[in-house]
Amino acid sequence: MSSKLNIWSAISYGFDRLTTRGGAVLLTTYVLFQFAAQVGFQSFFIGLLPDSAANEQVLRSLPFALDLPISISGGLLVLLVVVGSVLSVVAMRAIYADIDSIPTADHTRRLVRTVGVTLIVGIITVLAVWIGSIFFLVPGIFLAVSLIFANAVVIIEDAGVIESLKRSWELTSGNRFHLFGLGVIVFGVFVVGYLITTLTSMFAPTVGGVLSAIMFGSLTMVQIAVLVGAYRQLADGGEQASSSSW
Repeated sequence: MSSKLNIWSAISYGFDRLTTRGGAVLLTTYVLFQFAAQVGFQSFFIGLLPDSAANEQVLRSLPFALDLPISISGGLLVLLVVVGSVLSVVAMRAIYADIDSIPTADHTRRLVRTVGVTLIVGIITVLAVWIGSIFFLVPGIFLAVSLIFANAVVIIEDAGVIESLKRSWELTSGNRFHLFGLGVIVFGVFVVGYLITTLTSMFAPTVGGVLSAIMFGSLTMVQIAVLVGAYRQLADGGEQASSSSW
């Protein structure tokens, strides 16, 4: 049986990890990745539009779009998906252990296999939640909470697809209400960030884009760190590793 989750300890763990030298490296990397993602997505979107639709107003709303052939911008998006998956694996392992030594051989072990399994697990999780939500919202939420640690189990424990799903189900047993509460807190922060960046982008698209990259790059890193904090509590019987500070 897993331990009881302490929401504030998980949040504290995440912030403690990110206020380290390694945490600063991860935060910076994720912000830069968000910039690259905006360039890739906006360039691809512009490439899909007919010339008549790519008017001045549309171009102003997409300040980071590059005039690239659709094949190149599409390939860039695929590359960004792969890079994002690799970053998630390395970041989660670093937050779990040895963050100030990033990247170590342990952070990048079996990287191709791990990325492949996380993509498969992610697809299964999304489909399960979607199917559960079709019938009623509650089953979808229940499945989302029950499978929340599936990718963490793959990344940290080197588990396979079926093993990771079963392990996540076991870890969340008895803690689903607390995990739902944690999810509401994280989701709420993302909503506030989205509203701020959206309003800014309406008046100053470039500033809004820069703010979006900084905010969502940082929030994504916080989300991963807090998730690892919650996972570590439940998987390690409540043990919280200390983190070095600046």
